[in-house]
Amino acid sequence: MRKIIYYFSGTGNSLYTARKIAEKTGGAELVSVRCEPEKMSAENADIIGFVCPVYEWDIPGTFREFIKKLSVNPDAYIFMVATYIAVHGKCFETVENLLEEKNAHLSYARAIHCVASQCTAYPPFPPEKIMLPYMERQIKRTAAEIDLKKLRKYPHMSWLSRKRYDKAMKPYLAVEHEYDKGFYTDDRCKSCKICQKVCPNKNITFENGRPVWNHHCHGCNACVAYCPTKAIQFRTPQAYRELGTFISKILCLPEKRKRYHHPAITAKDLMKDTENIE
Repeated sequence: MRKIIYYFSGTGNSLYTARKIAEKTGGAELVSVRCEPEKMSAENADIIGFVCPVYEWDIPGTFREFIKKLSVNPDAYIFMVATYIAVHGKCFETVENLLEEKNAHLSYARAIHCVASQCTAYPPFPPEKIMLPYMERQIKRTAAEIDLKKLRKYPHMSWLSRKRYDKAMKPYLAVEHEYDKGFYTDDRCKSCKICQKVCPNKNITFENGRPVWNHHCHGCNACVAYCPTKAIQFRTPQAYRELGTFISKILCLPEKRKRYHHPAITAKDLMKDTENIE
């Protein structure tokens, strides 16, 4: 029986979730969104999983494009797990719609609460000592249900979120390509290239020994969280200042702010584009 789980992960919450599900369900092949979907087909897979965070009340755009190009077995047991903070939005509906185009459907879906990790907007919350054990319990229950191939309808976007989506989220999506203009490095940069290697969008290149962001960023903050010298800094880009929204007004990265990533996921873990969990 072939099991494969595709994931998008910036600060490790989703990769950790994918790994634990793979472990507790007898093993699976884990595939990062950085791989070419045409070469990582799930046409002959019996169990197919999708694990990703929620950005702007939806799945990351890179993950959407990956699934569009992916070949799947329409008869497989297909599950999706989303790691999120407060609003899962339309993430499950997006994946279901993409699968419908392939004559496939979600068999199981669940959203899992995790620690908020967008350190350029706020400190990590809720406290890790509370949220990490809670996240672990959620993953354990989810993995047990997936192992039994239970069916679970996907959560729909709430009526309130749907009503507010255009006003609350579309302005951010419209300027998302400007987000990484806020990143820069100070003299602590050692040209180690870890930021480049952990970026799920392959958005970072190097020029003259310093990272350059190429405007395909979803604001996952992997580069910030895993920089070993805290050399990556952030100032609010002009396009975000012009939005004048609450979030755009609080974007910053104070020196003392914790740069959260899941404690069980290292930079080397995120550098692996594929791995087999036994």
